[in-house]
Amino acid sequence: MDKKQAAGLIILGGAGLAIGSFLAWGEVLGITASGMDGGDGWFTLIAGIVLVVVGYLAFSGGKALPAWLGWAALVVGAGVAIINYFDISGVEGLSVGIGMWIMLAGSVLALVGLLMGRNKA
Repeated sequence: MDKKQAAGLIILGGAGLAIGSFLAWGEVLGITASGMDGGDGWFTLIAGIVLVVVGYLAFSGGKALPAWLGWAALVVGAGVAIINYFDISGVEGLSVGIGMWIMLAGSVLALVGLLMGRNKA
């Protein structure tokens, strides 16, 4: 996988984290709640934006940001998504919403992109 493909995966993953922040994280009796309703969505939104910027700069060949910034954003975004997934799925009668699934899928895409974009020694 070349650097542009890896950067594209990082961009898609970051977009998934950012978009999923606004979508339904949980649903009960037809009532949905997004991450922005509870406040944790801000963490995933910012992490997603950082990943999109890191991926875009790597894709365009411009001045790249430090690699640790992409990894830090992934850890924060995926960490918040995973913790909230288990919080939501552990409650009787509460189902996991589409936003949570999009964020988890975005985290996996960003992880694959960051792993594939590493410099080989």
